[in-house]
Amino acid sequence: MIKLIIICDIKIYCEGLNQVLSQTDSINVVGAESTLEAALIKITQHSPDVVLLDMTMSGSSAIAQKVMQICPAAKIVALSVAENEENIIECAEIGIAGYVAREATLKELIDTVIGAKKGEFCCPPKISAYIFKKFQNIALSAKNSCLPKLSNKENNFADNLTKRERQILTLMASGLSNKRIASNLTIEVSTVKNHVHNILVKLNVTSRMQAVSMFQQISFMSGSRSFDLNSGLKLT
Repeated sequence: MIKLIIICDIKIYCEGLNQVLSQTDSINVVGAESTLEAALIKITQHSPDVVLLDMTMSGSSAIAQKVMQICPAAKIVALSVAENEENIIECAEIGIAGYVAREATLKELIDTVIGAKKGEFCCPPKISAYIFKKFQNIALSAKNSCLPKLSNKENNFADNLTKRERQILTLMASGLSNKRIASNLTIEVSTVKNHVHNILVKLNVTSRMQAVSMFQQISFMSGSRSFDLNSGLKLT
């Protein structure tokens, strides 16, 4: 059975949640408190599995952090979360384990509490969209920070590289070896090696991987897959 503590400063609301959730077979409400001090005492005494926290309370984010300090194993379910990006991201950064919107049904509330105990993340679609967008931005920022920084001159490949060098760099980015590149362009492997060396020098990088990363960054920023190539060039 799930040990649950409710924290809500509106007493009649807190008592109502207590009565309703206490009738659920899988939930044991071990505390329903309207003040932080009383709630912390109950949390210390009972080590709840889940804490249902009303996010309309003043200082609710600080309360959530305090609960996590005292009982790190407890899962916090945020109740009545305002569905705006600022509040949602703040809750996510704190480590909220589930969200219950203001218009949620009793069944949705119970399912979220049970899911939180199981380690599942339950929330309305709009909230999940905000969180997913946040992590997308984090992932994109991390990816971009790993790529070489480009100067204005490096950004202009047309000025730095010859047409043949652009062809070879495109094939390098496709994963082809020097031997395969030579076969595609009908030139000697030694000639390809010379071009690769010149590409590294012109782009001010020290490895083939860095040159390809720079190529991919430019392609991503410009929205194009490759540079202007001869129409007869094959990538097979």
